[in-house]
Amino acid sequence: MTKGNNILRGKELNAKLKSLTEAGGDEDWNIYYVDPEGAKWCKSYPNSGYHGGGEPELRQVEKFPWDTNEIQ
Repeated sequence: MTKGNNILRGKELNAKLKSLTEAGGDEDWNIYYVDPEGAKWCKSYPNSGYHGGGEPELRQVEKFPWDTNEIQ
């Protein structure tokens, strides 16, 4: 589901979030976004066992969990 090695943290993550539009979320604290070019992104907390959920990461993804492979 991850597209390439595009993982942002810290200041890079915060700067990128300014250009993204929120598209949804899930029960695992993931928040999904779309950028102006249509690329899909997911902000997650991979170290959720840490106090406060740990440092978030922003990853470019191929599709959202609710996307289907069916042609409409």
